Amino acid sequence: MQAVLEALYQGDYDTAFETLVRTLALAQGQDAAEAALLLAEAYSLYGEGGIEGANRALEEGLGSVPTLEAHPRYRAILGEMRALEGASEEDVRQILPQTTDPRALYHRAQALMYLGLPEEALEILNRPLELPAFLAWRAHTLRGKALERLGQAAEAAAAYKDAARLAVGLEHYWNLIDAAAMFVEAGMGQEALEALREAEPDAPEIEDPEDAATRYYLEARSQLLLGNPSLALEAIQRALAKEREGAEAAHGTPLVHGQALMQLGYPREAIEAFREAVRRAEDSDKSYALHELAVACLEAGELAEAESALREVMRDPEYGYLGEAYGDLAEILYRLGRYEEASQAAQQAIRLGSPSAGYLILGNLAYDLLHLEEALEHYTKACEEAPEGSRDWVTAQQMVVDTLVQLGFRRPDEIVSRSEAVLSYLHPADEWHQTLSNYLERARSLMGGSRTLN
Repeated sequence: MQAVLEALYQGDYDTAFETLVRTLALAQGQDAAEAALLLAEAYSLYGEGGIEGANRALEEGLGSVPTLEAHPRYRAILGEMRALEGASEEDVRQILPQTTDPRALYHRAQALMYLGLPEEALEILNRPLELPAFLAWRAHTLRGKALERLGQAAEAAAAYKDAARLAVGLEHYWNLIDAAAMFVEAGMGQEALEALREAEPDAPEIEDPEDAATRYYLEARSQLLLGNPSLALEAIQRALAKEREGAEAAHGTPLVHGQALMQLGYPREAIEAFREAVRRAEDSDKSYALHELAVACLEAGELAEAESALREVMRDPEYGYLGEAYGDLAEILYRLGRYEEASQAAQQAIRLGSPSAGYLILGNLAYDLLHLEEALEHYTKACEEAPEGSRDWVTAQQMVVDTLVQLGFRRPDEIVSRSEAVLSYLHPADEWHQTLSNYLERARSLMGGSRTLN
């Protein structure tokens, strides 16, 4: 059987199945039982497509050795097939064996995954299991899937990398691609790029346009995470080219295209990319694409289209970024001079978990009415809520300083500390850089000192 195990590991399934079927036809007793179990295992690798073959192999093995029914691997594979067929958890558990046999444990874990029980599957897969090579890498892949289902992206990526180290050929490639995808989800751009670079030598021999489009898409997302929009744009343009060559047109490709253009400061060009993403997307993906379109329109001054897109987003109660959407709507309404509506949208943004955006707009509304004390309170809250270095944080810091200046350079020490904090995030050509530098110099003189700019 060693030749069959090697063929399964190398992905030479024709040879493996041919040998097993021939062996099962000629063998008797325990040899036939072992061939039947291995044939059932081989069929199980195909998921739903292997149910009929696996069940047939188990029946043939049972016909040769009636006591096979008590074998842990027989029961584990049978339980896996029943789970795939949609049997209840109770029925499947009655079949699955309590065992220490590594191969039976692998199939038990697979059955638990089919039942939607990734935590229990991980209890098995986190143990060291001595498995034949064709199952060893699959155990790591299965662990990655379980972790992915539990939302543990970085851990899933590491599991897929472990699988790739043990796998060969196409499976080595796809585990690296899965690892890269999970690193991207975890926000780990450099690690994602390293996985993609490791997969690249395999690409010319095994990639079709679909695979290549996926790889370039992940490369683009990785570069965006690393703050390299030009490199991201190059990669996503390659992905778009692969779509033109026959890869499926996915909504994520124009979405990332638009995101790269936005980071490069081309919101008008990004609008058409996001429109295409909206055309391709469905359900929550469409809401996300609409939100991106709205932000691009907002940046480009296309306020009517921005508002229309956000109104459509808000009709999706399941959308995960409604707070941010209301914050963006508040900014649009503020720019349109619809102040009462802007105030309501800002308050809704705060209630729905986007406080910095909401407080910024409330601050702007108060500032415009010369209610400077109220404006200062709102801007200060926006600073406290926004992550340091974010757009909202920078804007809020600027406005706190400006408001303190309008209040007669109140608290010059605070003007100095906030100006110093925010200047490092501003380009010297930004008009706010000069404004804050002037405020900083004046505040220092009022303090009677000359603190060095950090």
